[in-house]
Amino acid sequence: MVDGDSSMMNSKKWALALLGAGALGATPVAEAEARTPRRSPLVQDTQAATLGTALISDDGATITAGIKVCSKQIEENSQVKFSFTTTYANDDAVLGDAEQFFEGPYTYELEREANNAINCREDENPDCQTLSEDALTIADGVAEVEVALRDLVGFSNAELCETEGTDMEHFVQLHILPNTTTVATEADYTEGRVIMDLIRPDAPIPDEGVSTASKMQLTVQVAEAEDVSGYFALISTERFEGGQLPSEMGREDELVPINLNMTTGVGQFGVDLEEGTKVYVAVASRDEAKNYSVLSEPLEVDVVPTEDFWDYYVGAGGSETGGYGCTSTGGSSTSLWTLLVATMVLGVGRRRFTR
Repeated sequence: MVDGDSSMMNSKKWALALLGAGALGATPVAEAEARTPRRSPLVQDTQAATLGTALISDDGATITAGIKVCSKQIEENSQVKFSFTTTYANDDAVLGDAEQFFEGPYTYELEREANNAINCREDENPDCQTLSEDALTIADGVAEVEVALRDLVGFSNAELCETEGTDMEHFVQLHILPNTTTVATEADYTEGRVIMDLIRPDAPIPDEGVSTASKMQLTVQVAEAEDVSGYFALISTERFEGGQLPSEMGREDELVPINLNMTTGVGQFGVDLEEGTKVYVAVASRDEAKNYSVLSEPLEVDVVPTEDFWDYYVGAGGSETGGYGCTSTGGSSTSLWTLLVATMVLGVGRRRFTR
């Protein structure tokens, strides 16, 4: 390695050349699977009503909620509503009242990823519960089923959302009888579903990290849960205790999303820090139901001046000699120190951390 400006230029060229080595990766995608609600061909559309900030699937048949939504909506005694558009939800001058074409509604529950096909009209399904007549409203081509969330999930109070630690699917099932004289052969049913995920993902573990004033990079041991959909960092200028929920600390709004490469375990994000200082960084995972894990134990991270990074890299044990086409002599070419150089020359948006 040469001295002065040539050294810095060499390291920057080397960093740019490494951008093709797979340093950047996409946010992990949730992979948890569950049986989809049945949609009868007699139903043209299914729509779930909003339940706080819970997610609603594109087909309108599934609501996915986590601990925070569960607690708030049960405390507010919220209702779960599914609307099924069907031509049988219209009164007819000849056929009469549309209510004769419907039976139920029913509810039942399954553990996540169960594939049981449940028909609540069959006697061998005693786990189905029949809702009251008031639960079904029929008007203008829409059959609407409404049930209190606390009744659907069987919780008497909001505290159970935090303590139960269950991951269940709660179904609403409505039967349609297109011909009331041949019910046994022509009856069909349609469903809506609430996924209530009350299990927090495991906390990831940060192994090492370093930062410039504008960008931080960490290596992270990722959580094992399949439904983790993102990773987040909490940054502070003061030391704090890990093992806490971000919400318990009143700092959930301060979490910064990490752009994490799941293959290498390397993540990066923009910051706004003072060069020559130290900060403390903890990481948390979040699942598809928006449940956060507790925070990891914080890692102490140096905020390194960009122009001094090459010396810092060598002093930390880096073994690359610079230039184009170089390969690692001390291990994987996607180690933290190799990948970090590639980010030091990139400009990103900044966030100022003062705590």
